[in-house]
Amino acid sequence: MRLFPRAAPILLAALMAAPVAPAAEPLAEVAAPGWEKLDPIVEAGITAKVYPGAVLVVGQPGKVLRSRAYGKLTYAEDAAPMQMNTVFDLASVSKVVGTTTGAMILVEDGVISPDDLASKYIPGFEANGKETVTVRDLMTHTSGLKAYENKDTVESLRQPGQLNADALIARYAALKTSYEPRTKSVYSCLNFQTTARIVENASGRRLEDLLRERVFGPLGMVDTTYLPSKEALTRTAPTIERKDGTPLVGIVHDPLAAYHGSDAHCPGNAGVFSTAADVARWCEMIANEGALGDTRVFKPETVRLFTTTQSPANVDAKRGLGFDVWDSKPYTTDLNQQPADLIVGHTGYTGTLVWIDKKTKTYMVFFTNRTFPDDATKGKDELSITTVRKQLCDAVLHGLPEYTDYFAGQTAAGSD
Repeated sequence: MRLFPRAAPILLAALMAAPVAPAAEPLAEVAAPGWEKLDPIVEAGITAKVYPGAVLVVGQPGKVLRSRAYGKLTYAEDAAPMQMNTVFDLASVSKVVGTTTGAMILVEDGVISPDDLASKYIPGFEANGKETVTVRDLMTHTSGLKAYENKDTVESLRQPGQLNADALIARYAALKTSYEPRTKSVYSCLNFQTTARIVENASGRRLEDLLRERVFGPLGMVDTTYLPSKEALTRTAPTIERKDGTPLVGIVHDPLAAYHGSDAHCPGNAGVFSTAADVARWCEMIANEGALGDTRVFKPETVRLFTTTQSPANVDAKRGLGFDVWDSKPYTTDLNQQPADLIVGHTGYTGTLVWIDKKTKTYMVFFTNRTFPDDATKGKDELSITTVRKQLCDAVLHGLPEYTDYFAGQTAAGSD
């Protein structure tokens, strides 16, 4: 298999023409009037030891409504405080900030189509019931692939001299489907490792290199990478405490992504490290349909395609291409049901969240290292990361004037 086929001329021309923005200024702590109400929600999570610290950014195109760092990097008394430039392991938020963004570049450039067969870019992928699987199926988690794979199984099948990343893709190409494609949704890290390789094979470039030139660089996302520098490691939040008592810092937490590695190829399902300030710039670009200030990196129609429901009508889970489409309260409201008004985003296992309200062009980035020192599940009656996320989404929606009448009506109806 050729790792990086010849890139299409249209993509190379676009790369040459891509604008490069100056390095972003560090994001300061900001509180527009009324948005201090978010602080007690975040602080309650620290008190309950849901996470040792967090960074929150809420904004709209051209303005920040709330940005603040809370708590510390760990629970130790002498631990360093969280900062606005703390680097986090994004976990599955990488699926949108990384892999999905790469796919957006190639779809906009006409290099790939969501309806292309996956086997067009991954030789042998058509085996065992996957002959009709498309890029769209992978990105909406309706491909038939199972949810996860054991890295030890892949290692036992890896050929001498074969890269771990290539062994994983070969394994996925050979797998039988676990259900008939497009009949249901099974959230799968395999889907996005495969999608990332499709982006790399179609573009002829390592995913991060493509993203840095076309998106991260132009947007001034100076701390966003799959391979943190030595300097970045000094301000990276640990995800877990290893058995020997040392913290895991700057090495991706997800087992499959860690086995895959990020040097020759980027894993796709996880692996991006970034700051809330950087990802806020990406969220603003998505909320503003492809532009951050005067810098445009995508056409509006490209963003609309990826952030509207693309999953089959017969499938309950609603997803865009890569993006979650929230259809349950309190992540969304009854006013967010039309394509232009949807609320989209993604969560990450390590305690990360991006949430974007297309109706009001409001975004929220909420990053924690809730897996530290271990990722034990909270008890039924304990505060959890899910509850904190819900409370924040609800509070942000209640703070937006576009929803004032809606919530007033809900309150009046509840009192009848």
